[in-house]
This record gives sequence, structure tokens and C-alpha cells, in this order.
Amino acid sequence: MSAAPLIVRIAAAQPGFFRPCLRLPCATCHRSWPTKLTVCVVGCIAAASTLVQRRGARRVIRCRGLPPNAGVSRWILVSRGTPCQEDDPDGSLMKQVSEIWLDLEPKLMYLPQEERLEALSALCVAALAHKGQKRKSGEPYLIHPVAVAELLASLKVQVDVVIGGLLHDTVEDNPEVEFSVLESLFGRDVRQIVEGETKASKKTKMGGRGSEQFSSLNSMIFGQLRESGIEFSKARLQAENLRDMFLAMADDYRVILVKLADRLHNMRTLQYMPEKKRQNIAAETLAVFAPLAHRLGVWLFKTELEDLSFKHLYPTEFAELDKLLSKRRAQYSSTLSAAARDFKEILKQDQKIQDQNVKLRITGREKGMYSLWYKIGLKPKYKNNIDNVDDIIALRVVLHADQLPGEADTDYEARSNELCYHALSLAYSLPDWEGGESVKDYISYPKPNGYRSLHVTCMHKDNPVPLEIQIRSRQMHDVAEYGMAAHLTYKGAQHGEADKPSSASRRVAWLASLAEKDGELGADSMQFVQEVLREELGERCYVFLRDHKILNLSRGCTVLDAAFKIHTEVGIHMRYPEVNGQLVPLFYKLENGDRVNIVTCPSSRPKREWLQQCFLRSTRSKLSAYFRKKQETVVDLAAVWATAATAVAAVPLF
Repeated sequence: MSAAPLIVRIAAAQPGFFRPCLRLPCATCHRSWPTKLTVCVVGCIAAASTLVQRRGARRVIRCRGLPPNAGVSRWILVSRGTPCQEDDPDGSLMKQVSEIWLDLEPKLMYLPQEERLEALSALCVAALAHKGQKRKSGEPYLIHPVAVAELLASLKVQVDVVIGGLLHDTVEDNPEVEFSVLESLFGRDVRQIVEGETKASKKTKMGGRGSEQFSSLNSMIFGQLRESGIEFSKARLQAENLRDMFLAMADDYRVILVKLADRLHNMRTLQYMPEKKRQNIAAETLAVFAPLAHRLGVWLFKTELEDLSFKHLYPTEFAELDKLLSKRRAQYSSTLSAAARDFKEILKQDQKIQDQNVKLRITGREKGMYSLWYKIGLKPKYKNNIDNVDDIIALRVVLHADQLPGEADTDYEARSNELCYHALSLAYSLPDWEGGESVKDYISYPKPNGYRSLHVTCMHKDNPVPLEIQIRSRQMHDVAEYGMAAHLTYKGAQHGEADKPSSASRRVAWLASLAEKDGELGADSMQFVQEVLREELGERCYVFLRDHKILNLSRGCTVLDAAFKIHTEVGIHMRYPEVNGQLVPLFYKLENGDRVNIVTCPSSRPKREWLQQCFLRSTRSKLSAYFRKKQETVVDLAAVWATAATAVAAVPLF
């Protein structure tokens, strides 16, 4: 394939450097390409006084845009699509870029042309940085960063994140690429993303790519390692890596989006790794990266990360469950098809839907295999029977009405919400469908990660398979699929600018709390990682407060933890707690859906024995700070009394 189409695209973005004109032979490679180019398309630098032949006459073509023999960085040259002769002597590098770009560009069409060309420039740099490198599968290494960029593009992220995905391994894998080079080419934001991702992927003896050793994360998490020996040292090194990743994520949420995409593609090709390494990478993914995707609301990644980990960690259970589902998939498919047909028909006939020109998108989904397996095994009510689960299949109904001219964002959101509730009312009139008594309203009460939707379960009278109908607006759907990435995309679109990384991090309290947690725990990376995995990424417990707000807690939290989570002063002055209208002890363990009311009194004070019963480290820290301050106050008062007594003793009686 000719490289000319590629250079024409770059020329459109950088007209000062590329000015296609007459086609003349290059004096170095003798190929015929447009003259007046800064650099020959296939990689030959056009010198300041290159002599070329045309129709028997000699003429001088002067270099435009670059001074002659200026020692221009090879990375600048390749970023313009014009690598030097040594880097691409036969034109194969740019041919590879052209072929990849034909597949990648359609996935980036949501970006404006100028930004797509920036991504093309990054692809050129990545191609040179990874030139000659291979993956375990034997494929060119460039396949990996391109796949990462495609996954990020599926989230509709900003161009800097896509470029960060293309370049995320360049500094780590090529010593000639420096962060300063990336910053000069693509800006500070790209450098920050790549630098943060590189910190999170440091090559160590137990965690680096190509390593023969990979420590077991599970042993570290559950304290099964003795605090000595080689294995403990490996676990500590891995903990330091994870700590760096968490802290980089706290500085810029985009780092973790790139890291999640990186891990997902690596999981897709995990079969090429040795068995022991597959097991440990899958365990790490299930313990760290799938919960991260869940916490950020990136369901598009979360489900696949879980299922791939499940497949490698529990192959027997995976095969058994897959066999059970295979026997039922025909029935699931017929149920979804019938529901989609019936609901679409009733929606299209509705006058309100017609008046507002609502666009409909109705699709079916099957519950993730790991999520299903875990749910059956965890909850006794399912009796370890797949047929007792009522949300294995779901019908997703996405409604979209265009925002009217002059309509405020709040009014548009309220109208979209009203349409969802209206569609729910229509679901009850579906012919031959029964159920729907219980509705989960995540629009009025969103999940802490931003998920909003209406859920109702029904069943066809001729096909008794439970079906969950999920009704949401298009914006709700994008947030459900893409999490924070979608939220920021909408915000940027509404205000005409992209969010700054720091402001994005501040909007997510648990991200900001990671840096605080690290400061409190000092240099102990093991304890830091254990606390993050338990308190931030472990299973969650959602309870309702008396003002109907939802409190997001770690599973295992007590009423005492909830009180301090609401506010430190609420915990300090708690008189007694109520759960579901009943008095409970301070150390009552909360469950999902509990209604919590903390009764306070100005004269109430905590007791020291509370320190031994805290589940959350943050609760313990707040109590410790209170008692430390109280002790300092007592010491200060004692000093005042001692000074006063000394003064009195020094006064003569006569």
C-alpha cells in the first residue's frame, strides 16, 4: 500500500510542513513522490540543496519547514509521518502504519479531524518505538498499543487518552524515548498519562513483562506470607507497584482508564503466558482491576475482566457454567426476541413517544458468567441453582429525545427522566407478560458510581423465564457502560471544553482519599494496598440515610463506621443508632438496603474501647485524633494548674 494517503492526511493537519506539488524522484531513494515536502514520504530527508532530475533538467528543491542538517530528532520526524532513512530504509514502517490506520481511524470518527491526525502522529511514534519488538504470541508488539487505543476509543474518551494508550509502553520499552520527548510532541497531558501508566507498570523481577516470576497477590492480601523470605519480598515489591498505580490514578483518573484497557487486552491474550503466570495475573485482575472498573462504573471492561479471570482461575467451574448456559441460550434468545418485539411495538404506538420524536434502542444482554457464578455461590436463597436467578437475561430499553432549542440542561434531564417513568408504565401493559410488582428505581436513587436506570422483572406466561427490563435515557446508558469517561465526555460537550485531570479527580472523593491514606500510613506499601483493596475496592454495602441519600460503605462496616463516614462530628456526638427503626448496638454490622438513623447529642462523647471495634481505618484514625487532642488538652490544663500552684507558693504570706 502506498504511503501517500497517509502523508496527505498529515499534510492537512500540518500545512506548514507538507506542501504536495509536482511528483519528482527523490535523490536518495529514487522513488517518485510529491516535491516541496519537508521529508520524502518514504523516509528520506530532503537536504537543503537536493538535486533532482526532471525532464533532463537539474533543479534545486529547498527544504521547507526544517533547516538543512539541523539534527532534528528522529521522533519529531516520525511524528510527521516522515521517518529518517535509517529508521525506515525500505518504507515498511510507514506501510505498516498506513495499514493499521485504515482500521483504527473509523473507530476514532467521534473525534474531530484535527484530533484524529494527532492520534495518527502518535501511531507513527509508537510504530518506531516498538519497531522489531514481538509479543509472546509472535505478533508485532505494535498490535498491543493499537488494541489499547481501540478499547479506549470504545469509551469515547478524549484524544489525549487515546494517544496515551498508543504511547503507554514507549518509554518503558524503548530507552531512547523520554517523557520530555512525548511532552514536546503531544503536550503535558499526554506525558502525565504515560508517566503515570509507566509508574504503574514498572518492570520488577516479579511483575514485569517477560518475567519468569510473578508473586501471588492473594497471599499478600490475606496475610498468608510470613514477614521474611523471598516470597514476602516479591509481595512487597508488587505492593509498591500497586501503590504507585493507585497514587498515579489519584492524580489523574485517565491513568487508570489506560491501565484498564491495557490489562483487558493482556487478558484477551493471556493464553500465550506460562500457566503459573496466567494464574497470578488472573488473580491480580480479579482482585484489583475488575473492582477498579466496577468502582469507576466502566461496565464495558468490568464484566469481561471478571469473565476472563474466571476462565483462567476456575476453568472447571467456568466450563460447567458455560455448559449450563449453553443449554438455556436458545430459550433466553426467544424470550429476549419476544420481549423486544412486544415492547418496541407498544412504545412506537404511544402518542407521547411519537410527539417527542423519541428514538428507541432495544437490546438484550446476558449476565456475566463470573457475576452469575459468584451470585449463586454467595447467596443461599438461590440454592446453588441457576434457574433461581431472576436477572440472567435483561432487556435494555434506551430512550433518546433531542434537546429542544433554548431548553435548559436541568429541564432536558427532567424530561428524559419523565420519559423513562412513562415507558415503565407502558411495560405494565405488555400483553401476555406478568410480574413487575417490584421496581428498582436507580433514577431517583442512583448508585454511588453514577449508575441510573429503572429495573423491573417480568415473565411471559408461555415461557417462564424471568426477564429484567432496564429502562434508561441515552446519557444514563452511556454512563452505565462507560462510567466516568462518559460523564466527562458529556460535561465537555456541554461546556465546550474538556475537564482538567485535577478537577476530575476531586469530583470522585475516594480517588482523592488515596493520597490522604498514603500519607497517614507512611511508607508501608503493604498496609496501604491492603487498606485500598478492602475499604475502597472490596465488596460494597449501600445503606439509606434518613434524608434518603445513599451511603456507600465497605462490606463489613458497622453503624459506628457509618456515623463517622457521614461526618466526624456525627460520630463524636453519636448518642445511639437506629437501623430500620430499631435500636442497635454501635457495632451492628450493616447490610445492603438498611435504613440508618444516627441520633446525636452535644454532650455525648466516644469511648476508648471503640478503637478496638472499628472496621474502617478511617474511623480509627478519626477516633485516635480525637483522643490525642483530648490528651493534649488535659496536659495543657495540668501545666496551667502547675504554673498557678507554683506562683501561689512563691507569694509571701506576710
